[in-house]
Amino acid sequence: MLLTTPTLLLGSPQPQRLPSFAGAVTAPVTPLAAPGAVLSNASRNTLLAQANLGRLWQHQAQSGTEDVLNGCFGYDGQRLEFVFTSVQADAKNPGRYLVGGKFRCYGDVTPFRGSIEVQQVQRLPAEVKVYDNNGISPVPTYCATGSFALQATNSHGLGGQFSGRLALDFQVGPSKRAYLVENTTNPATRNGGLLFEGVWREQAAATTTVPALWKQGIAVTQQVLSRFEIGGRNVEINPKYTRVGWNNFWKNDEWWVEKQVARR
Repeated sequence: MLLTTPTLLLGSPQPQRLPSFAGAVTAPVTPLAAPGAVLSNASRNTLLAQANLGRLWQHQAQSGTEDVLNGCFGYDGQRLEFVFTSVQADAKNPGRYLVGGKFRCYGDVTPFRGSIEVQQVQRLPAEVKVYDNNGISPVPTYCATGSFALQATNSHGLGGQFSGRLALDFQVGPSKRAYLVENTTNPATRNGGLLFEGVWREQAAATTTVPALWKQGIAVTQQVLSRFEIGGRNVEINPKYTRVGWNNFWKNDEWWVEKQVARR
């Protein structure tokens, strides 16, 4: 089912505690609720050690703009884009990843650093449908849920901090390598793939928050801004959203890459 507005998808902003990121000590948020039995800590840690979930949100250079995460900032559908250029697993804390990258909002590009922590993993039950190119997939599918905190590292652009919860649906191949499953009926991931859902604060102690949400790939056009005009073979963006940054959705713009300065 397609949701009608970004406001309904994001809901009202709720005060949340920031999960930990480099340079701060804070309490984690409550994970998103996914269906299915929760794996024991031992099983979770074994799976995380083998599957290397961090690569599922790390940008791959050969992908160009294909794995840029798109989403909405605030209630008007303002486009928000994230690229994770660095993901490092914490050897002492299974499921915790130190991350870095850049985000773009209102046309400004801002670097960030922070952490992502997978707090639990659940095996999706049979009533949650999982689809592949051949129909319903028979392969066991998992949902990992946890928290994130991302801090802008300079004051350029939006600045501030993003924090909240993440969820991702994945399967594990014969080589024990994890890959995203982008089409499910799991409500925790908004029907598959990778979801970051939370708020933005101008400062850590700020009580005023702005809702923010982003997903991978084209999912945002189908599940976040359903008033886009979805065609049979092509997807055309409703002109009303051009004012909030969606006018160049199809442009192959690698905005996170450092621009080379010409030297004589």
